[in-house]
Amino acid sequence: MLKDKLMAAAIIGLLADVAKLITNLAGYLLNLTDVVFWQITATLFLDKENLFKPVAYIIGGTADLIVTMALGIIFLYFFDYAGHKYIYLKGLGFGMAVWVGLFGLFQKQAVQPQLPQTPSGIIVTIIAHSVYGLALAYFSNKLWFKKK
Repeated sequence: MLKDKLMAAAIIGLLADVAKLITNLAGYLLNLTDVVFWQITATLFLDKENLFKPVAYIIGGTADLIVTMALGIIFLYFFDYAGHKYIYLKGLGFGMAVWVGLFGLFQKQAVQPQLPQTPSGIIVTIIAHSVYGLALAYFSNKLWFKKK
C-alpha cells in the first residue's frame, strides 16, 4: 500500500494527525485549553449546544481526519517541486501555514462565537500545528523518501 504515493501521503497525513492530537490532548489534560480539536472542527457543522456531546467528536473527528489526509497528500506532492532538502524546516513552515490558513481564518468566523478560545488554548493550537508539520516531515522521510 505504501508503494502508491497517494495512499502513502494519506497515511502520512493520518500519522501526523495522531501527533497533533496527542499534543492537543496533552494541552487539554494540563488545563491549557478547554476543548479538543475535534470540538473545534465540529463548530463548522454543529450548533453550540451540541459541541460538548459525543456527536461533536464523531463529526469533528471525521472532518479532521479527512482534512489531514488531504494535507498529507498536498505535503508529499509539494516535495516533487520543492525537493526534500530541509524537510523539517519546510514541514514546520507547512504546519504554521496550516495553522494560519485553516485554523486562523475560520477561528474568528466559525469557532470564536460558538466556542471561545483562551490565549493559552490558542498557543496549544500553535504548538500542535508545529508538531503536525514536523510529524509530516518525519513520516514522509521515513515512509516515502527513504525508499528511494
